Amino acid sequence: MMSGSGRRRSIIQVFTVWFFALALVPTLLAVYATAKYITLQTVAWANRYLTQMALYESQIISLSLKHTLEEDGFFFSFQGERIAASKGGLVKRIDPAQLGPLFPVEPEPAQIFAPRFLFGFGYQPKLRLREMPVIYLEDSNGAVLYLTGIREKSSSGDRLLLKAFGLKENLEVSAPVPGTNLRVRVWASVGGLVEEPLRQLCVPLGGTLILVILLSTLLYPLAAAQIVYPLKNLAERLSRFDPAKKEDIFAGSKFQTGELAGIASSFNNMALRVRDTLSELEQKVKELEEKNELLHQARRRLEWLASYDPLTGVLNRRSFMERCLYLIREAGGEFPHVAVLMMDVDNFKTINDCYGHPVGDMVLKKVGEFLRHQVRKDDLVGRYGGDEFVLFFLVNQPGEFDVLARRIFSSLCSALASVSEPDLNVSISMGGAIAGRVLIDDDRDLERLISFADQLLLEGKRRGKKAVLIRCAENLSFVRESNSL
Repeated sequence: MMSGSGRRRSIIQVFTVWFFALALVPTLLAVYATAKYITLQTVAWANRYLTQMALYESQIISLSLKHTLEEDGFFFSFQGERIAASKGGLVKRIDPAQLGPLFPVEPEPAQIFAPRFLFGFGYQPKLRLREMPVIYLEDSNGAVLYLTGIREKSSSGDRLLLKAFGLKENLEVSAPVPGTNLRVRVWASVGGLVEEPLRQLCVPLGGTLILVILLSTLLYPLAAAQIVYPLKNLAERLSRFDPAKKEDIFAGSKFQTGELAGIASSFNNMALRVRDTLSELEQKVKELEEKNELLHQARRRLEWLASYDPLTGVLNRRSFMERCLYLIREAGGEFPHVAVLMMDVDNFKTINDCYGHPVGDMVLKKVGEFLRHQVRKDDLVGRYGGDEFVLFFLVNQPGEFDVLARRIFSSLCSALASVSEPDLNVSISMGGAIAGRVLIDDDRDLERLISFADQLLLEGKRRGKKAVLIRCAENLSFVRESNSL
């Protein structure tokens, strides 16, 4: 009897654990999947909203700077808590308070996951920011100027929640300020973004969990009567089995076996439904992640197009000038000379007219690709316009620039000779100018040096093309000319 009592208690305990596990585990998994789905949609919404905010603030700041300065072409940097705008030796300081309103409008609440009934409860979460995002400016040197907002620190609870969902703690987007070298950056805490939707989700999902527990408690005696007691009856019949008697002790066992099979089939169908639900939720999560990745790729593509020429892959004119000035400022006393090499394709208009623009584009692509691989690590290559390319060097001696120019000219001529087009003879001309680094103070001085190199390029072309003409901008005493190779 004690042994039988022990077996009965063991069967009841195992049945109790399995009964409530099968009732609660799928519910908990559904709660987790729903919360993760809500969180990912909230982050996707926040990314779009912060990007829109960054673009809006960049337009406001651009208009405010234009209104304050009344002209374009300034280079901006930060001096303490003020913005310094420099142009041609003129420096103006601007108080950030003059940049216009920097308080983002609270977004209208958006419905992100609102089925008519979620587990028996109507649910329509609203998006809301716990704290105003942080907005600050960043110049081309990487310096940062705080504008407005509160930089919220993630709590340990937020970090644990975000780690469970596989999310980063912070969300940051940026946008360039049109017509300047500044960027607007907007920062927000992801924990602050997802707190409100998840808090609202506690009521329907918590109610669902409580309802499942109550229903399980009410149904447990009935289920025990249909499973545990038939098993007990079967065990008692087996204990009374006597081979000497012709008694069918399994009479009625067919009904009991069918009932157990029905319960197993029900649990199996329930597991299939839960898997289907989780599969749908995971598919939606995957689609959201793919959309987020496409957004990141599009943003990286836009940033690349803002700085590079899409045909040749070299820097565009604006980015070339900005990076040249940056390198000159950062060079210190290491490189005393600045050199610029202008070049273009001889008779490029004739190539376009005779062979078509696709061939002309192919020539420009080949020149751009060659120049990118020929220059040194810290040298710059840009497309100045049309078929004109410009190269920037920091050198120790004028002779070093002469050697670089001659090597690039000779190698490029050899590369262009292999252009796969019948009767196409492609050649280039170059004009180089070198000056002391101390003579270059701003973008105007750099433009003068480039203009001098361009004049040397034109002079070389008048002398017969396919030539290199290099001079020193200090006293024009250093002249080296390389005729047709």
